Formats: sequence, structure tokens, C-alpha cells
Amino acid sequence: MKQALVLGATSDIAKFISLGLAKRGYNLHLTGRNIDLLTTYSKDIETKYPVKITNFFLDITNFESHKDFYESLSPKPELIVCCIGYYEDQTLASKNLSELLITININYTGILNIINIISNEFQKLQSGKIVVLSSVAGVRGRQLNYIYGSTKAGLTTYLSGLRNRLFSYKVSITTVLLGPVYTKMSEGHNLLPILTLKPEMAAEKIINAGLKGKGEVYIYWPWQFIMLFIKMIPEFIFKRLPPF
Repeated sequence: MKQALVLGATSDIAKFISLGLAKRGYNLHLTGRNIDLLTTYSKDIETKYPVKITNFFLDITNFESHKDFYESLSPKPELIVCCIGYYEDQTLASKNLSELLITININYTGILNIINIISNEFQKLQSGKIVVLSSVAGVRGRQLNYIYGSTKAGLTTYLSGLRNRLFSYKVSITTVLLGPVYTKMSEGHNLLPILTLKPEMAAEKIINAGLKGKGEVYIYWPWQFIMLFIKMIPEFIFKRLPPF
């Protein structure tokens, strides 16, 4: 039976990704820091689909634990979906080193470390699919979320290089440039309904892009054109724009 690993499986989007993979016949390894919540999600999925689910505690900032964690997985997954992310308090992160490092280590350093471990194994096998959620926030820095955006920009660049490196080994790397989604992370933000996806819809689009082995994708088409326009704004104008 097919096997998938969902990293950061307690997020709203990850919950629906796990459900969608189970529907497609994947047994699941799920990770998170809240085992009780993982257990609740697993039981819900197992009542709907005849799959086997194993839950693991994983702190993405505990870099030294990553290799032992991956080696402990049995059977090994053929599909990886990384949903790990942390949206910081921008004001706090600009003044507080601890908050800054949390943002960087969750959104960037930790993900790179564990994906390095997994991708090296996939290279040896000459097979596998890796799907990572990045963000449109990484396309251009904006004053409301430039620290978060910078980690996503770095992640997107890393994945681009990894995709280039592993193409000849038949390993696909899918970068999801995620726009706004109605989740706990987006609570309190003024989101335009016409430009915002529900998590279950986002999950289906993410799964389909990953299984098709796509490269860098906007899963909601308007954002491709929005970000193209934003990238084209000259810097002498862009730096004068109010927060948006």
C-alpha cells in the first residue's frame, strides 16, 4: 500500500491533506507537537477510510532529532507533504531575538534540515515526491510581513535548487506558493473572500499538484497575476506604498 508522510499535520490545511491522501489509499505517518490533536485527527480519518496511521511527536526546531526520526519510519514514505509554518508577530520579531529565531528556525532552517535528509534518501532510491508549502509572501517583501516573507523566499529558492538537482534522479519537488486560506493562522486578518480559499479546497489542489509532480505552483490562479503585478512595480514606487 502507498505510504505518505505529512509534516506539521495539525494545521488546518494539513488535516484536509491527510484526509485527501487517505481517500486516495495512502497509509500515513503524521507528525506534530500536539499528539492528542494528532490522535483525534487520526481516529477521524480511520473511521472514514481503511488506512493505517502512525503518529509521531516532532519538533522541527530540534534539528538533531530529525535523522533518527526519519530512520525510525517503517515503511518509508514515497510521498512527503510539508505543512510546517509559523506566522510571527511582525512587530515582536523585529525587536525580539527569540521571536526572530523561532520564525527562522520553524519556517526555514528546520524544514531545510529534514528535507535534506529525506531528499538524500530519495536520490539514492531515484524516486519519490516532496511537496512543501511556501507562500506568495516570499515573492516580494512587504512591510506587514517581511520577516515571515523572507523565510518563505529563502525556502522557495532552496526548493528551486533542489528540484534542479534531483530532476535527473526522478524525484519531484513541488513548491506550493500558497495565498490566503481561511485557517487559524489567518484569523484576525482582513481577507478578501474572492481571493481566499477554504482549507479543504486548498488541500485538494495541493495534493493534485504534488501527485502530478508539478514544480512551482500557485494553487489559486488569481495570485499568479497579482504577484506578477506586484513584482513589476518599480522600487521607487513600491517603497512609498502604504501597508497592504
